[in-house]
Amino acid sequence: MKHIKFGTSGHRGIISSTFTANHIRAIITAISIYLKQYKQIKSPRVLIGYDTRTGNSPLLEKSSYTYAVVECFIYHGINVGFCESFSPTPLVSWAIQKHAYDLGVILTASHNPPNYNGIKINDHHGAPASSDITEWIESEANAIFPTLSPDMFTHSIASVSYVNYTNEFISHLNTLLQQTFQLPFPSFSDRYLIDPKSGSSIEIWKAITADAIGTIDWHNDIASSNFNFQSPDPTHKNAINLLRSHCKNNACIGFSNDPDADRHVLIDEHGKFISPEKIAAIIIEYCISEGIEISGIATTLANSSLIKKISSAHHIMCHETNIGFKYFTPFLTQARTQNKLCIGVESSGGFSISLHTFDKCGFLPILLILGIMKKTNTPLYELASTIDQTYLTFHFFEDSIETISSVDLKDLMLNTQDKLRKLFEFPIDSINQRDGLKITFSNQDWVLCRPSGTEPVIRIYAESTTIESAKHYVQHVKEYLSEIISERPL
Repeated sequence: MKHIKFGTSGHRGIISSTFTANHIRAIITAISIYLKQYKQIKSPRVLIGYDTRTGNSPLLEKSSYTYAVVECFIYHGINVGFCESFSPTPLVSWAIQKHAYDLGVILTASHNPPNYNGIKINDHHGAPASSDITEWIESEANAIFPTLSPDMFTHSIASVSYVNYTNEFISHLNTLLQQTFQLPFPSFSDRYLIDPKSGSSIEIWKAITADAIGTIDWHNDIASSNFNFQSPDPTHKNAINLLRSHCKNNACIGFSNDPDADRHVLIDEHGKFISPEKIAAIIIEYCISEGIEISGIATTLANSSLIKKISSAHHIMCHETNIGFKYFTPFLTQARTQNKLCIGVESSGGFSISLHTFDKCGFLPILLILGIMKKTNTPLYELASTIDQTYLTFHFFEDSIETISSVDLKDLMLNTQDKLRKLFEFPIDSINQRDGLKITFSNQDWVLCRPSGTEPVIRIYAESTTIESAKHYVQHVKEYLSEIISERPL
């Protein structure tokens, strides 16, 4: 039995059940062995960050998960830098490379429900650890797990170094906007609604807006492990609809992050959700207009066709990968070594660039959009409308279906292709099995389903030029999956 399983982005589990102090100790012990024995680093340095979830304590109480991480690393002779306050994933990712850490660990379950916690591992570049690294650590941790007892790690944590990189990170963002994108750092001169989801982005947004000359309406701006009894996923349709209603009623720009701030959501002045791909498209069009060269765009199978269209229109190399920001690392790395700008974008609200951090950043795309609005004196809804008029309007829809165990989608669906093809009125042009199962129709609409790497669900995504069609595809696949799953033992 595997006690520890790394998914798309780290190991996640239900608090006190599939995520305990012993799960942490096994993973941290495996990481220590990886650094000292496998990588043969004599005196490794590790940075530890964490969001506001249960067990993540800045005070390092002995019962906390943060204490278990620090104690276990120090027990194994690892030098520990511990963020003295709640710390977003993009800040940790940036600081790992800036301050030459050998690796970073972030206690977070990202957008998962509040009864989850997890561990993300970032390599020495600040990038999400590759599958090779996590598979090695997973195997080692599962071998270690049965041998552990809490008494093994009674050790002083006096040698821990407390660090705070907030001001440096904000200064870096300011430099990026001004030097790379020739944009002003936002003065927040109008009305804005900011929802940090009671997570780790609160301190940074408070600092960035400290001198705001406009009005800031704060929602969920007090750190909480239960996220104020709201969904921590800002990209969930219910969360988006709630944010939309607040923005529309107040005629303001609204934005939100998940608890570890690696996802972003933006709502325009009319209460309309602007997709991450459209946000990226606005940024790309701005760069082209200003003569800022873009060497490439990294995207995933689940991303809008808009990214391919805009890449083709401007002759920019488009790299399509499996789902997971870690797959963008080779393209971001290559661009950085050449001091070039490469953009990574995910439909789930992930965004970064080669000159920033190799993990998702929920701050940069928002600051870029606000800077573009200010410099061009154009409201967000007009910037978004221009993209629609130039490249067509693409509508994206997402849903999910719960499962009780892992499901082999290839077995479930490809063995019944005849029935599958009869579900839809448009002929199927291709079926891509690279990551889950993506069906592209003759009219270039598509639907994708894949098991979640973090929860017992199958996620279903679709895109069309009408929202009705996108919902139609998702609903058909959802009903189909429900039927065949119910007929087979899991």
